[in-house]
Amino acid sequence: MQQFLSSINFCLSNIGYLFILCLPVMTLEVALASLLASVDFQAGSDAAALEAIGNISGQFFVLVLASLILSVALSGGCMAAFHSLTHAGSLTPYQALLQGLKKFFPLLWANILHSFAYGLGFLMLVLPGFYLYGRLGLFPLFIMFEGKGAMDSLSESWNLTEEVATKLFALTAIFMGIQFIFGFIGGILDSNSSLWFLLATVIIKYITLMPLFYLFFSLYESVKQN
Repeated sequence: MQQFLSSINFCLSNIGYLFILCLPVMTLEVALASLLASVDFQAGSDAAALEAIGNISGQFFVLVLASLILSVALSGGCMAAFHSLTHAGSLTPYQALLQGLKKFFPLLWANILHSFAYGLGFLMLVLPGFYLYGRLGLFPLFIMFEGKGAMDSLSESWNLTEEVATKLFALTAIFMGIQFIFGFIGGILDSNSSLWFLLATVIIKYITLMPLFYLFFSLYESVKQN
């Protein structure tokens, strides 16, 4: 509980900084979701649906590519930001994001492997997905601060979290479970295509991800200091 509250308190204390850090990715995700929601795949014939997809293909490609690049950079950039904030550094949010961008390729490969691992876990009745997400979630720290590759960073994350696996699983399930519940409620209310719901979904996503990422950072820092 103490780690849960300290992560939330840290993010609340630095909410303006973290909002600016996440804003580019959040904007792209809302724009992409809004673009897809604007296409009615169920109306009309197959030819009409294909024509509608063709009309947005250029915009879709640009948004997907930009969103991928910035979201990967954010996975490392937020760790650089946390380090700067906790050690009286002078990194601006966009300088932190740029540091993540400089490690783009190892972060990209590690993100793909991480997503594949916890994705398989979610197929196994969801809970293993939370477990794998938490155990492997420290990989950006090893890439950003120790220069390790994708496979080594995932392996180091697994080893470092062995003693706190149960607690980390519970905290990961809380933070990510909020996202699942919110999305489930939206599906029941059939509001998934609403711009306001898309905006709220993205905000909820990063409101829960930033404390979770800070939890990973603080765990890494405490182990390294000891």
